[in-house]
Amino acid sequence: MLLGFVLYEISFYIFKTYRAFFNSDAAIANILAEEMVVAESFFPSHWWYVNNDLWIFYKQILVIPWVLAGKNGYFAHAFTVFEVSIFMIVFIYLFLRSLMLSRTSSIMGSVVVCIGYSPMYLRELYGEAAYTWYFLFMIAFMFIFRKLSPHVISKSTQIKAFISFMILLYLLVLANPVRFFVYYVAPFFGALALSIYFARDSLKTFEHAMYRLLSIKRIVIFAFACIVMVLAAMAHFNLLESLHLAGGANNAGLVSLEILPVHAAHALLGLLNFIGAEWTEGVRASSLEGVISLLKFGLYPFVLIIPALHVKRSFYQMSATERFFVLFSYVGFAIIYILYSTTALHEHAWAARNNIRYISPFLMMILVCNVIMWRFFSLFIKLVLSLSLTIALGLSWNYVSPKEWRGIVDERIALVEELKTRHLHFGYAEYWDSHIYTVFSDGEVDIRPIEFSETEGMKLVKWLSSDRWYQRDSTDGKVFFMVIPEDIDDMYRAIKDFNMPDPIDQFNYDKYTFFVFEKNPLYVKRAKAEARKKKRIMTAP
Repeated sequence: MLLGFVLYEISFYIFKTYRAFFNSDAAIANILAEEMVVAESFFPSHWWYVNNDLWIFYKQILVIPWVLAGKNGYFAHAFTVFEVSIFMIVFIYLFLRSLMLSRTSSIMGSVVVCIGYSPMYLRELYGEAAYTWYFLFMIAFMFIFRKLSPHVISKSTQIKAFISFMILLYLLVLANPVRFFVYYVAPFFGALALSIYFARDSLKTFEHAMYRLLSIKRIVIFAFACIVMVLAAMAHFNLLESLHLAGGANNAGLVSLEILPVHAAHALLGLLNFIGAEWTEGVRASSLEGVISLLKFGLYPFVLIIPALHVKRSFYQMSATERFFVLFSYVGFAIIYILYSTTALHEHAWAARNNIRYISPFLMMILVCNVIMWRFFSLFIKLVLSLSLTIALGLSWNYVSPKEWRGIVDERIALVEELKTRHLHFGYAEYWDSHIYTVFSDGEVDIRPIEFSETEGMKLVKWLSSDRWYQRDSTDGKVFFMVIPEDIDDMYRAIKDFNMPDPIDQFNYDKYTFFVFEKNPLYVKRAKAEARKKKRIMTAP
């Protein structure tokens, strides 16, 4: 019943509610899938990649059939995210069953990660769904590790697991070696070191751990893994040489020490916001909402540390895979949280507070840790977890279906219909206002990103975009610029700087001002005024 309930909630959110919060980052999978089909290449040479991410296996792969069918709209995005969510649920179930957990416990592993704890949690994991993939790959790795362990007697199963492990390893390193190191390698060795450290209390356990670690089988697997990672890293950098690259998170530097406390505080606030432990301003403490807010503030963070508090005391009762899973989760969580707290991973502290999404795979793993370690918890801890789960389930629908979502969706659809009615099918807008409407229109209205700047005026966006959009033959019809109020002066300045012809139409719709040109004004310039003939002046002698 719980699984059915949370599945209904995330399905409703994916297919209905998220249309109101759908953004250009989420739309990139649809846009890139179209570029891949047009270029007939897995890595389009005219595409601008960011963060050194090559997107080897991501949502765009599942969107390509929709592009070929001519239905590359929001439903394609939603169906893809729903597919990934189902894959995730199945893998969680299979992994927990491989740990000899009951069917009920295995299903609960899926339930706890599908609950809508906060608007940000839903937006990142079941809206944009970028880092749900990382969690899915982590679960897949853990499942494969389990199949490679000595308890599996079947040689054919171990061979299949070995091959699957190497293929997955190659693809993930090929996508981004640096990100792979942060998300997989560093947590792996951190968890390994902690496992050995905790095993030191018992000589027998310590010797057994070292024996398992130094076994011929594990050394062979490790050697093959190193070779595969080196080959994948070489292939990655070789591919990058032939592609367009923009900057991104890979260039983040350490923040100055004088702003470090503020930056770290905002990272903590971002975490509280992400897990739903933050309350809105103006809540009365004596009200029911105030009491629930205080309970969430106290209980939700506690839920995240409960497994860590029990690792040491339950170390010898847990299987090697269970220990490794829990330690891997916390090491990865700590690494990402420290990066958010100490680096300019986002431009400023407020960004760290409002968008701490990189931590989401490890947060989901810690939620699953509570299910894995349930049998080791005292009755009091189980009651705390049950109360937290009840509160989260009771409040989740408020986040799944907020009051304002229908109105926002209607406005977005109406804008697209207005453009179709006016026969406007190609235009430019700021990044966050561009890809949204391209996808909402099923590709009937192409809106490509531009950027307005006080110092540089208007410029083309070289960030998750395609050079093809800015070429002379990108369109032969009318072209519009969709401008928000604060950029109108910059638009007039751009018309002057680019020597654009006068727009043939200008109108306001919703919050935007539209400038319509007969042809693409980036290439069709204002006609030069004919020079006046000088009059011959006769002077008297």
